[in-house]
Amino acid sequence: MKTRAFWIGLVALVMLAGCEDEPMRSTDVSTLDMLVSLDATDSGDGATVRVRISSPLGGLRLSDGDTLRLRMGGNPLTLREVEEDERPVYLADAASLSGDITLDLERRADRSIVDRVIPVPPPIGLTAEPLLGDAPLKLAWNAAPEGKHVLGLVVDGTCIKPLSRTLPNDVGQYEILQAELAPLDPAVPGPCPLQVTLARTATLQEPIAPPAMQIGLYALFMLSRTVDVSWTP
Repeated sequence: MKTRAFWIGLVALVMLAGCEDEPMRSTDVSTLDMLVSLDATDSGDGATVRVRISSPLGGLRLSDGDTLRLRMGGNPLTLREVEEDERPVYLADAASLSGDITLDLERRADRSIVDRVIPVPPPIGLTAEPLLGDAPLKLAWNAAPEGKHVLGLVVDGTCIKPLSRTLPNDVGQYEILQAELAPLDPAVPGPCPLQVTLARTATLQEPIAPPAMQIGLYALFMLSRTVDVSWTP
């Protein structure tokens, strides 16, 4: 009898261990206890928006009529549920990040989140002038001096040491002296293809909905563009 009880207990523990990481149902958590994380990327060849919904106890799967909707610039985004790291993620693809995102979380048995606007940084249109003679590398893009974001610049190539810096102002133009492009040792002869990447990164942390005071809505945006430049050291 004791042996049978032992095996029943062991099987129960194994089953509990297997269910430990299962996402909870959204209907088991109140809206004000939810954590909504949105991240979006746009590198010039399409944009991706991801939304994860969780609670202090772990990931949540929308259930029993709870519905997530996103709009960008007033146009609805088509969401699909996928699994990432054994957690549900609500994913949408778009041609680009163009316009603020509006989030709706409709709930039958609790308060809904309606018309929650999440500001998106403006798009980047990066260009680079050809490197001729001793002229600096001149970059130009769509300026956004009033934006609450970080502007990062990376120059990389097979013949130079990577150059990376944060630009202090988003004024739409920047110059890099050729002396700042450090060739590899030994230097590689002939033309050197460079890739110049400019990225706007913005974050947001706010309460999910009134009357909540604690942070419950997180957003991360990264918009980047890359151009190719040929350089002869």
